[in-house]
Amino acid sequence: MLAMVTQSCEKNGELAVLPIEKLSPVAFKGFVMKDTLEQYFDGVKMREFYGQAKFEGNIAFQGEAPVKMELRKKNTGEVLYTHTIERSDPNTQPISFFYDGQKITEKYQYPGAIANMEQIAFYFDFPANMPVDIAYGDGSDVNAVEYLARNVKPGEWTEFIKVPPLEGEMYVLLLKAGKKEYIMDNDVNYSYMSAGLTLPNKYGYQGGGVQSWYVGRRHDATLNKPVLDPQIDLVAIFPR
Repeated sequence: MLAMVTQSCEKNGELAVLPIEKLSPVAFKGFVMKDTLEQYFDGVKMREFYGQAKFEGNIAFQGEAPVKMELRKKNTGEVLYTHTIERSDPNTQPISFFYDGQKITEKYQYPGAIANMEQIAFYFDFPANMPVDIAYGDGSDVNAVEYLARNVKPGEWTEFIKVPPLEGEMYVLLLKAGKKEYIMDNDVNYSYMSAGLTLPNKYGYQGGGVQSWYVGRRHDATLNKPVLDPQIDLVAIFPR
């Protein structure tokens, strides 16, 4: 069996207190989409993952036996991924995984770089009745935006959109599909990609990168309005 230092765990609904013989460092990183996954160690549930998954800590062994880590679908209990951790493993690299809602892979796949051309994909974790037009502009006039993609359905990835260097610095703006209205309360201040998405321009960054943005929506209690959060670039989680 296994316990995680400073982590409570349960088995069959009961708190499990387990003896520790050896501690070894362990790290996990990944991303989970469309469903919640549960992480188990030797049958003991430790945590749940939805969205970005990240953990650094210690793993505790009893005896010489390896520890089996599993990722299971929360709603069915189906085991989707198994990883065996040996007591002798140095565990210098994080265990990585990507779940697209159907299958788990160790890495998120994306295209190679193209010189002087930015490649950007988008996924919107929005309600089904909230399609999106993706545009760019300086934010001063919604009628002057240029479009990157139209009528993007929530829950589906766009293709990787190729963007050449633009005339000056621009923002990626999200609009209600088919309308000249910003996606969040028709307010440009809460409807642009603000978490580091970079567009190439002729006078600065020339492009050549790849970005893949997962964009969520939540209600901010302080502002009392919806905001674009999280905004996560999967390429940054799974660098090459």
